[in-house]
Amino acid sequence: MIDRANNRAKGIIFILISAFFYGSYGIWSRIMSSAFDEFSQAWTRGLILILVTLLINLKFKIFRPIKRQDLPWFIIIALAGGLNQAPYFFGFKYLNIGTATLLFYAALVIGGFLIGKLAFKEQLSTVKIFSLILAIIGIGVVYKLTLRPDQFLAAALTITAGLMGACSAVLPKKLSGQYEELQIMSGYFIVMVVANSILALVVNDSLPRLNQLSVWGAQLGYATAMLLANWSVIEGFKHIEASVGSLVGLAEILFGISFGIILFGEVLSAGTLFGSGLIIISVILPNLVTHKNG
Repeated sequence: MIDRANNRAKGIIFILISAFFYGSYGIWSRIMSSAFDEFSQAWTRGLILILVTLLINLKFKIFRPIKRQDLPWFIIIALAGGLNQAPYFFGFKYLNIGTATLLFYAALVIGGFLIGKLAFKEQLSTVKIFSLILAIIGIGVVYKLTLRPDQFLAAALTITAGLMGACSAVLPKKLSGQYEELQIMSGYFIVMVVANSILALVVNDSLPRLNQLSVWGAQLGYATAMLLANWSVIEGFKHIEASVGSLVGLAEILFGISFGIILFGEVLSAGTLFGSGLIIISVILPNLVTHKNG
């Protein structure tokens, strides 16, 4: 029982670390937004990550031959992790930020619950369901929903991006312990480069000049954050149920809000404070009940 509690604690810590780095994405995006177009920033970041992964593998030989029965999972994870950039950016381009963020995170956490139930046969207790509802209400309080009929496509694509994000975070549980995290991640780095470079050519996305050091420095920061966030989330879900891990991952919202206040002078409203409190309760509640039962 102690080992189980320690395992869960380890999973929570790794997912909180991933949430910290995911929450920093907004910092790098804000610095890069004036120089990078949507798809060019994605494929260049993917290229950096592929090169880093190859160098690490060259040094430590971490890649293993993929078993035939595991190949479908690698493909699904690669497609989900590599193709979610386009619907994500489309949604945030044609919806207001609050609506897009609400739909994305709601889909992300609901997707985590569904994958936990369907792929890993997890039991969805009353406490977990209540925590999920509480989390969605909290997200809704922080990010208001406003949607016009002509925005339904953008909304659907944003929800799709959230579900794909859940797949890329949770489904690696099927492969964890057999393959290193970097090998699992390398699939969606490759898809990121291929898919987004093609889209960048189609829409004629521009790249910043190489002498724009602050912009490229932010891209390196974004790539580092993405590497650490994805490594940590895969490691975290290895030790915890998908449903509980998905709730813990919502700490990303809290980190993002904190970064906005500290670095960009954003104002903390009463609604944001109340919604954040609901999210915190939704994260703590299932872990508290499990601890008492254990």
